[in-house]
This record gives sequence, C-alpha cells and structure tokens, in this order.
Amino acid sequence: MKNFMSGCALILALVTLPSLAAVTVVECVDADGTSSFRDKCPPGTTKTGDKKLTGIAPNKAKTAAEVAASMPVFLYTVPNCDACDLVRNALSTRGVPVTEKNVEDNSANQDELKAKAGSLTVPSVVVGGTVLSGYNRSALDNALNQAGYPVSTAAGGGAAANAKP
Repeated sequence: MKNFMSGCALILALVTLPSLAAVTVVECVDADGTSSFRDKCPPGTTKTGDKKLTGIAPNKAKTAAEVAASMPVFLYTVPNCDACDLVRNALSTRGVPVTEKNVEDNSANQDELKAKAGSLTVPSVVVGGTVLSGYNRSALDNALNQAGYPVSTAAGGGAAANAKP
C-alpha cells in the first residue's frame, strides 16, 4: 500500500506541477502510521523519505498558422451579411487564418456547407471538426481555444493572411 501511495504521489506531482523545473516531495508519517506526501512535513509527523521530481517543460505555444495546419478554419458567408462581418472581424482580430467561402451562387460551396453544418445557415464557421452556425462570440472563442489557437493576435496573422477562394 505504501508503494501504491508513493506512486500516486509521484503521478500527482508530475501532473500538477508541469511548469516547475524540479520539486522535492517528502513522505511524512504521523503517530498512527499514516503516510502523506508533501513539500515539507507538518508538526507531529516524521520525514521517512524524499524524492526529487523533475517537472515537464511547458509546451512551446503554437502560432495561429501552425494550428491552422491541423485545425483549419472555414467561414461560409454571403455578401452584405452583418453577422458574417462580425465573425470575420472576430477571426481577423484574433489573427486566425481563415478560408472564406461564399455560398450565395456557388453550388459546390452550398453542398459542402450542407454536408458539414446540415443547413445553409450563414455565417457558419468550421474550426477543425467543430461547426458553429450564426454569430456567437463566446462559442467562437471557445472553439478556437479548444483547437489551440492563440488568444492574442499573432504576428503576420489577421485579414492579410486570410484567403477567399
């Protein structure tokens, strides 16, 4: 049981402290023989062992372009659509590369939108495999966050990086 608890403490330390370079975990035993794992033993307990754990370095943040390679964003629109403009602006402000597809007179784009979203509602945004219909800034930001897009505007992103086939 003691080895099991030591293993659990090790896993817990590695999961909860990923950004630290190293941490020392000590095993403390109280008068009843109950073991606990902490950064230091509280009064009334005895230190019975310690282990230095090396943390996992945080992942390098990806750029919007790097995320777009695996989680592309498609925006289905029609001309003169205020809600489409709101979505376009939100994506541009965040620096998200987007492929915009006009569905007004393009049957191939209409068929693609129906297959992905189940309807011809515009604006529709596809982030990776997530489909959003209409404009909901919170839902859009959530989908972008889940896909791994950076929150702040990336250098070189924005409207200039967006394509309109």
